[in-house]
Order: sequence, then C-alpha cells, then structure tokens
Amino acid sequence: MKKHLRNIDYPLFTIIILLSLFGLVMVYSASFVEAGLDPNINDPAHYFKRQRMWLMLGLIVFLFMSIFSYRSLRGLTKVLLYTTIVLLLLVAFTGLGVEVNGATRWINLQLFLFQPSELAKIGMVLYFAHVLTKKEDRLHSFKDGLLPPLIILIIVFLLIVAQPDLGTATSIIAACGIILLFAGARFIHLFSLATVAIGSVALLIFGANYRKSRVTSFLEPFQDPSGESYQLVHSLIAIASGEFSGVGLANSVQKAGFLPEAHTDFILSIIAEELGFIGVLIVVIAFMVFMYKGILIAKRAPDQFGRLLALGITFQIIIQAIINMGAITGLMPITGITLPLISYGGSSLLITFFSLGILMNIAIKGNIKRGYQVEDIEETYTDNRIRSVK
Repeated sequence: MKKHLRNIDYPLFTIIILLSLFGLVMVYSASFVEAGLDPNINDPAHYFKRQRMWLMLGLIVFLFMSIFSYRSLRGLTKVLLYTTIVLLLLVAFTGLGVEVNGATRWINLQLFLFQPSELAKIGMVLYFAHVLTKKEDRLHSFKDGLLPPLIILIIVFLLIVAQPDLGTATSIIAACGIILLFAGARFIHLFSLATVAIGSVALLIFGANYRKSRVTSFLEPFQDPSGESYQLVHSLIAIASGEFSGVGLANSVQKAGFLPEAHTDFILSIIAEELGFIGVLIVVIAFMVFMYKGILIAKRAPDQFGRLLALGITFQIIIQAIINMGAITGLMPITGITLPLISYGGSSLLITFFSLGILMNIAIKGNIKRGYQVEDIEETYTDNRIRSVK
C-alpha cells in the first residue's frame, strides 16, 4: 500500500480532482434556475446534490480501481463485454429502455437511470487492448488478427446507433481505431477501415432525416433559429455574451429557460458565458495536460496491454471532450455527448472515474517499475565499484 501511495501520479490526480470540483460548481450554477422553477423538483440545489453524491461514489470507485491491478481485468474482459452487449440489447429490443428527449438510451434502476453505452466505452477499450495484445503476432493478418474484434465493434456500434446515439458510437470507434494504430496494425488495413467507417457514419447521417437536419442546421444555424438550430443558436449567444472574462459566475442569462440541457450537454456554453474565454481556455488546457499525462503513462506502462489500455482510456475521454466542444461551438453537429468530469450525469461520471482509476493504476505500476530499474542500476553500479576496488 505504501508503495502505491509513493508512486501515485499526483499531477494526473490533481487534474482529475480540479476538473471534477470545477464541474460540480458549474453544474450548480447552470442548473439552479431550472431546478428551482421546476414544480416537480422545487430545489435549486437538486442537481448539485445529486452530482455531489455521484462525485463521492466516483472517487471511491477511482481509489479502488487505482489499487486493483489492471492486469486482473484481462480475465474479466469477456464478462464485461457480454454484460455490455446484453444491456444494449435490453435497451434496444425490450421495454426496459427509458426514453428521454426522443432517445432510448437508459435503463431505470430505480435509484437512477443507467446508460449502458457509457459502460460500452470502457468495455470496448478493455476488449481491444486485451485482444490486440493477445494477437500481437497476428496483427498483419486481417482475417486472423483484426476481423474478430472488428465484428464485436460493429455490433456494439450498431446497437448504440439504434438508441440513437451516433456521438457515443463514433467516439468508441475512434478510440478503438487509435488502439489499433498503436498496436501495430498495417497501414493499408487502417486506411481501409477508416474509409469504411467515415463512409458508414456519413451514410447513417444522411440516411435519417433528423440526423441530416442536424448537420444542415449546424452548417447554417441562423436559417432556422427557432427550430433545429435552436440549441446551437442559444449556445453561440451564450459564448458571444461571455466575451473575454464572462458576465460573472451564476449570472448566465441563457440558463434561465433559453438553452436546453444547460447543465449536461451544453455546460461549456454556460462556462463561456459566465467565465468567458478565460474559463474555456482553462478547461481546454486542463484536457490538453490530461492528454499529455495519459500518453506519458502509456509510454511508461510496464507491458503492451497497459500501454494500449492507457492510450484507449486517454483518447476515449479526449475524443468525447472534442466532440462536445465542437458541438457547442458549431464546429461539429450536435450529438448529445457530455463533457467528461464536468457535465451533470451519474452513469457518465461513474464510468469516467472507473476508467481513470485504471489509468492511475497503470501509472502507479509504471512508476514502480521505473523505480525498480533505477534501484537495479544503482546496485549494479555499486557492485562494479566494489569489484574494481578489490
């Protein structure tokens, strides 16, 4: 235990805690008007209290996973994968799926709504890291090395798209693609897969009227400001209102019934309005530092599985953040994907902390290994000096 505490990656831990606490403050700021006016809630601090509870539970999960050896997860990979697929099937084809805002993505567990697609994020990263490590000597072969995990990826992708949740499905494909890249897959295979993936996503977008309208509204938002572009227009108004230093914490106008999902998908818009460009810049820098730390942890990982797993977790979170930031600024279509660690949401926060706990464990194991290497070098140097003196 002492060895683990001594080798904790404190910069990573600091970033996680600061982003989480900042998110807690912004959830309250973005939601107290809506929660206070809602007759079914009538408590301005409702979402804040729930987010605080999820944050405390998430920290417990994070601490446990940072101690629990990530190598042990290889034996649980299939169980987690099958559980994820079963839950996604239950959402898609049974009455257990709960519809919220036109999307059926949740299962009601009485105490809270659980989103299986969140579990799919870490489930697929674990599965790809495990399988590609196991098939390391066969990655040159598309049939033997790449096809089996790709079939699983396609199944999970289609089940999530059916909810519909194209944003989460796309982020999972992108994270798995990055794992493939660093695992050593052939360039021709990666290029072909990327081409097929982009073509499939484009086909899905233009094959459904509501997705097509979202793309056209994102390209020309002010042509239909009260229709499909309503959220994006009010997000842009919030960002423009904040200017450089913002209108002040808790002083947002857009959260007062103008911008839907202000405390979830569009929380960065409220940050921009209240804290201005400076607030958004701090968030962006924090995620950039996190990405740097994640890549460094992967580089120092003790084994191939840890390296691929660290990269998958890091880029899964970063890709989700990029999609969210792109959506609220009008650079990407709105997909309903949250900002990691900052947006309100129990399932998202718990799974994110679960993933970050694994990343911390990889960092600890890597630091311990490096410590041993230094000690070995020092002992060898000392032994050689003693022999030379004798």
